[in-house]
Amino acid sequence: MGRAEHDTALADRLRPEALAAANINPVTRLATDYLNHFNNVVMLLELVPDMPDMAEEVLAWTPASYEDYFRASHFRERDLAIAAYRASDPAIRDEFDAAVTHLDCTMAEAMQLVEQNDPADPVIGHRIRDILDGRLKPGIAAASAIVNGAPVLHSPVHDPSESEAQAAVDELFP
Repeated sequence: MGRAEHDTALADRLRPEALAAANINPVTRLATDYLNHFNNVVMLLELVPDMPDMAEEVLAWTPASYEDYFRASHFRERDLAIAAYRASDPAIRDEFDAAVTHLDCTMAEAMQLVEQNDPADPVIGHRIRDILDGRLKPGIAAASAIVNGAPVLHSPVHDPSESEAQAAVDELFP
């Protein structure tokens, strides 16, 4: 297939109807399926204060970029999800990526708390729940709002100083 044919085939696959059929938002060109990467570990983290043996599974979690997540997933339209992400509006993608960076940083903080403390300790359990309810769940909701095209004037999860936090995440997950 030549370049022109490839571009035409991609444009056809990126039609709003094709994206919607693949559970990819046709406006933002993002898929909420990516957020399962966070939802799954949040469910495990919720269990840790009552079931400390779940800490091992939480500590096995690693950040994954949008594209890496889909490359490794069994999502039926994973190649389309990656192509749509690449073709999304850069402003939307940047807002989404900032929300993901915030989630990665918050998750790294939660993992450090679990790793360095006894998660069965009620004080630590309370701190875990504070991170879950005060930052992780609202962060996932904010990222979901971006995926679903909710107007975002200023993301509640975007913090320009997070480049330092991202560097810390990069150190934790080389």
